[in-house]
Amino acid sequence: MTGRLEEVAAAWRSAKYPVMFTGAGMSTESGLPDFRSARGLWKQRPESLATMTALRREPGEFYFFYQWRIARLWAAVPNTGHEALAALAAAGFVKLLITQNVDGLHQRAGSDAVELHGTLRTVSCLECGAGYDSRTLLPAAAGWEDDYRAGRYLPGKECACSACGGGLRPDVVLFGESLPAAAWETAERASRAADFFVVVGSSLAVGPANLCPEFALANGARLVIINQEATHLDDRAEWVFRDRAAGVLAALRERIIG
Repeated sequence: MTGRLEEVAAAWRSAKYPVMFTGAGMSTESGLPDFRSARGLWKQRPESLATMTALRREPGEFYFFYQWRIARLWAAVPNTGHEALAALAAAGFVKLLITQNVDGLHQRAGSDAVELHGTLRTVSCLECGAGYDSRTLLPAAAGWEDDYRAGRYLPGKECACSACGGGLRPDVVLFGESLPAAAWETAERASRAADFFVVVGSSLAVGPANLCPEFALANGARLVIINQEATHLDDRAEWVFRDRAAGVLAALRERIIG
């Protein structure tokens, strides 16, 4: 792998407009589950929960699912891969970081990131639009996960807006919703301008976000994919690494900026 790392580092250093694109595999080494691998989150919880329909029809299931995710998000810390990307960006080697992730770990590591799927760091009221830190949604009493497993769980007052009493929702893009227009326009513009595009930890299975590397390829960009499982663009990538993201990114950082 050393030779390929040297090749990628040299190409990255010479790129005029390098763009990063990250997915859930970026954060697995911080202890957060991914979604579509053999042990991904959608194998544990049905994908239908991440919808407004679920919030209306199964509020207990919906709120527990997001409370469970929020609790783990705030307990997680950025890993060496997040830190490597922040260092590369600070040194001028990342023009834009696009992420499918909603965990905020890029920002906590010091990067600016365009969040295509929103954020799980905040929640907002469905009625009045008031915004809150997402930890507001966590039950105050201990044992709520045990209550869920025992069939005793019910969403409590933490799920209601303190200003108007309306229901709260996470500020993520749920299935069936459109991506934030400004974020998507920024990501598309940068992807179409990229001459070097790096995909990290994404299965590239979710659209329209997975069009970003396609836009870059149409511009003649050199494509790098760092992902533990295969993607549909592997045969169009110049370099493919079937390795954990943090180790590869840390190695590239060392070779590019020391």
